[in-house]
Amino acid sequence: MADPFSLGGFIPKVDRNGFKMVDIQQGTGLVTAKTREEDRDSNMTKVTEDKKLGVWRAPYVHSFFDTRIVRRSNMLLADLANQPYGLTFNFMEYAMLPPESVAAARRSEGSEEMAKPYGQYGMTLEDEEAMMKSEGKEFKEGEGPNLEDMTDAWSGFFLYAESQHGSQVKCSFVGSDGYFETSRVAVETALTLRFDREKLPCKGGVLTPSVAGSTSLVERLIESGVKFKMGDWMAGGDLAPPSMK
Repeated sequence: MADPFSLGGFIPKVDRNGFKMVDIQQGTGLVTAKTREEDRDSNMTKVTEDKKLGVWRAPYVHSFFDTRIVRRSNMLLADLANQPYGLTFNFMEYAMLPPESVAAARRSEGSEEMAKPYGQYGMTLEDEEAMMKSEGKEFKEGEGPNLEDMTDAWSGFFLYAESQHGSQVKCSFVGSDGYFETSRVAVETALTLRFDREKLPCKGGVLTPSVAGSTSLVERLIESGVKFKMGDWMAGGDLAPPSMK
């Protein structure tokens, strides 16, 4: 697997006495700090059951990219604002499997082979590509579906955080189709940087959207239609795209 901290934010593995654990290369004496087991990409390559949250999860197609962005955000918030997400911050990302996929997931649990990544349609990318091809919805670079074809599609992020001392919190975002939401985030980020600059805690640099836009970006996203719930995950009728009007 590649370096999970390739964009920065490395948090070393420490022993019970608080000392950093390192590897020393024989012959050269090169010292390299060890990566914590919980940060390794291999944790996101299998289908597993999260018994604490009561969900089944699978590899997500964007997880290797997203996790590095979030770790960079933690680093930037520490360096620029002295307010990191956490000094021992760990972040993982998975695809939450829909109920109809759980039976197949149970059969593959425990396999040592890397599972196929899932996309935004609750199925593997291979199955998604086959479905799109059968429906005549293959898009070339720069193309995408018509707006009217996205009215019943939704995407969601279900977040869970737990502190070292056991405090827990949940929140969730639900938006429209991934194509639509990617555009929304790009536009609202630009508007935030243009019109909310005086309120932004970090100005300038190679920043991530969350660091650059801070709470102003979140407020704009919610005001533009993204559904947000603090304290729990959305369920039932809330799992539907927001109005595009």
